[in-house]
Amino acid sequence: MTPTPASPPAQSSAGNGSDSFAIQCEVLRLSIKPIGPVLLVQYLLNCGVAALFAWQFSLVRALAWIALVTGVTVMRGFFPQRLPEPFTPASLREAQRTHTLRTAIWELAHGLAGVLLFNPARVDLQLLLGVIIMGMTLSSAFSVSFYTPATQLAITLLLAPIIVTGLWLGAPVMAAVAVIGIGLTAMMWKLVAERSRQLEENIGLRLNEHSLREQALAGLRASEQAQAERLRFFSAANHDLRQPVMAIGLQAEVLRHQLNDGASMEAVQHTVGSLARAQQALEGLTNQLLEIGRIEAAVDPLRPTAVALAPLLQELARQAGNGRVLVRCPPDAIAWSDTVSLRRVLANLVDNAVKFTPRGRVLLAVRARRREGARAWRVEVRDNGIGIPPEAQQRVFDDFEQIGNVERNLQRGHGLGLAIVRRLAAQLGIEVTLRSTPGRGSVFGFELPAAPEDAQAAVQPSTSSASPASSTSSGAADDGPGATRRLGPGLAVLVVEDNTVVADSLAALLQQWAVEPHVYASAAEALALADLHALDAALCDIRLPGALDGIALAAKLQQQKPSLAIALISADITEATQRLAAEHGWHALRKPVQPEELRRMLLGVQQARG
Repeated sequence: MTPTPASPPAQSSAGNGSDSFAIQCEVLRLSIKPIGPVLLVQYLLNCGVAALFAWQFSLVRALAWIALVTGVTVMRGFFPQRLPEPFTPASLREAQRTHTLRTAIWELAHGLAGVLLFNPARVDLQLLLGVIIMGMTLSSAFSVSFYTPATQLAITLLLAPIIVTGLWLGAPVMAAVAVIGIGLTAMMWKLVAERSRQLEENIGLRLNEHSLREQALAGLRASEQAQAERLRFFSAANHDLRQPVMAIGLQAEVLRHQLNDGASMEAVQHTVGSLARAQQALEGLTNQLLEIGRIEAAVDPLRPTAVALAPLLQELARQAGNGRVLVRCPPDAIAWSDTVSLRRVLANLVDNAVKFTPRGRVLLAVRARRREGARAWRVEVRDNGIGIPPEAQQRVFDDFEQIGNVERNLQRGHGLGLAIVRRLAAQLGIEVTLRSTPGRGSVFGFELPAAPEDAQAAVQPSTSSASPASSTSSGAADDGPGATRRLGPGLAVLVVEDNTVVADSLAALLQQWAVEPHVYASAAEALALADLHALDAALCDIRLPGALDGIALAAKLQQQKPSLAIALISADITEATQRLAAEHGWHALRKPVQPEELRRMLLGVQQARG
């Protein structure tokens, strides 16, 4: 629970998770609270009692008693008990014992009036003394302490001397008063216990109320902070999204003027290349934003399995190209983790290391470790790049944060790779550490639990199982052996796309390849109007208007013409969609569709047609 600001003990209770501990700390704090005015009034009353019995009985005995009372009053008034800060269970018990001892000394000094001021010769003075001490008892029950054991002991020590003396030396009527004192002691014990219980309940309610208020304020602060972070995120995303969009618009205008003015082929090619780079930057950012959204929404459930690390790291090294990434991994390194999420973490770390290492190589290293008595594997991505200064090492995991790219050059990324790593690591329950020295490189590392000995390592996922960004980029970069082949005339392709701009672009590209497009805006329109016997392939957008979506359309097309090559197209190609496409023998193309990826599919159709 959340502590009250005035009570250090409550802070300790939050650490121990015990409401009772916090309440006992608060009770003790209230018990030693200074009561100067009350203490002064009590002392003056005691002086009056001493003066009365000095006059009526014995000056020496009265002075002896008031001397004891003066000593304990000075102790309580000028030498109060000091409490430890913060409280611990051990220090609380010690403080309670000290408080009980001090309280016992205080009340025993007052209770000795029952011996020092007792006059065996006068019954009236005996009865007066008994009434005075019983009055002291009632006063002490509500002022000496709020700690039940201390108060009960104090009452006993205050009444015991007069009870014993009255039964031993007193007149018969005084013996009767002593018996009444025994009953009063029992009653006061019960009263004190009940009062303490009610006090503890009130303290508990107050602490709970404060805890709820603090939790509400903490929730409000967290909400405000999250809102601020969300605004910062979308502001940065808006900035980085607008840059390639602006570049595309400007280059498109340049291209229009070049075509109108009959510019040279070299100039036109340069403009087209700039358009392609802006489109790739825009695609990369949207894919990363989509991945962040999927991670935060927990769309992809974790499926822990045995993962052979050596093949996974070798695959990532091959994809990096140019032999810049080396792998040092024991062949028996098999971890227990979610394969897809782990691959995304490593792919982003490798991409980050390569991007900020202009010269030199990147090392993927794995070594065995022991963690809490169990076997584990330490995975590190080491580079000798630009490095990260200490004050920025925590910040690099934030959204849109980049070191050494203050100019926000989109060709060097958007500062989301490590932010994705942070989110995925939180899902996987791993902690990514960073060691870095500016100018000497960085080491990102984390530990994975080893797989059980009887677990069989899963087959590493292909590039299609990777993150959207890596999947798309790899598809665009890998031209393949068929990239140099040309599409021959005669192919007819069904295009079902409700977005007019996308449909026109696909149709224009197919016509450039001498492929005949048949474009329809809905599944119902395509099924009603298209001549399936004349078609060789179908491109079906998944999200279509009407009762049938692209998947249902693909199933009907396959049923009517089993030989038809079908590709599902969507900006959100999930693993479930990929599995469904693989089961039916379909292709799955992620928007924005890469021209080379589409051309490879059509080359396969052309080759199959003979």
